[in-house]
Amino acid sequence: MSRNKKYLLFFLLIAIALTPLGLIAHGGAWGEWSTDEIKSMLDFVPESIKNAKPLVYILIPDYEIFSLSSVASTLVSALLGVILVFLVMAGIKKLAKRAN
Repeated sequence: MSRNKKYLLFFLLIAIALTPLGLIAHGGAWGEWSTDEIKSMLDFVPESIKNAKPLVYILIPDYEIFSLSSVASTLVSALLGVILVFLVMAGIKKLAKRAN
């Protein structure tokens, strides 16, 4: 494994390990606002947001997975997110190589 890949893996593992800190942080996560919070920020709620149900909520409601604790659920959610992003980026890289 190259040195750059080792650094990337190290920082990804650190980021995943630090993810549960969000559970004790004050306030909500950026971008995960409720419609009430959006209304207080914008003075209205766009129709697309009123009618939308995020895919992540359907798959992992409130990031709670089965009977796992909230910390374990958050760690699993972080790991799933990293894997998903990796797979999408690997697919894009493969398509870009085919195009060239």
